[in-house]
Amino acid sequence: MRKTLIFLILLVSLFESVRAQKGDKSISAGPLISFPLEKHTIPGYKTGVGIEVTGQYYLASKSSLLGQIGLTSFGTRQVLNSYEKNLKLMSLKGGYRYDIGSSGFFINGLVGTDIDTEDGFTSAAFTLGAGKRFPVKDVYFIDAGIDYIGGDTEKRVNIKVAFSILQRPKKG
Repeated sequence: MRKTLIFLILLVSLFESVRAQKGDKSISAGPLISFPLEKHTIPGYKTGVGIEVTGQYYLASKSSLLGQIGLTSFGTRQVLNSYEKNLKLMSLKGGYRYDIGSSGFFINGLVGTDIDTEDGFTSAAFTLGAGKRFPVKDVYFIDAGIDYIGGDTEKRVNIKVAFSILQRPKKG
């Protein structure tokens, strides 16, 4: 609860965008809450939690390439006394991000795969997302956003927060 309050205070108090230059790199990581969209399937999954790490390489001040790895875990809803296993997905994706003006808002798209860590089943997945970047000091940031994940995988909506853990301006 205390961490949530601190995060909300940071979100409200920060309004300017972190400006990146071509060749800059950053890595961010943070928690996510995942809401399955197919609730009437068997097995039905409960709301999941996870973590996501994103690497970003800036092509220009407003566009960048993304590499993303995530791990999300879902519990199973009990249906007619049947036993179904929980679902743990590892996501590996690459994509593109575009920053909308200097407002800090962004959109992104990624494609890749979701891997069921229990049985190794792999499925194609895509992500469409949007969010807002909040600068912290000069080089650190917090990204808050929402993603839709679809494809041959469990369709879901993620609400997430990512904290920068490394940002390097290009040398030269």
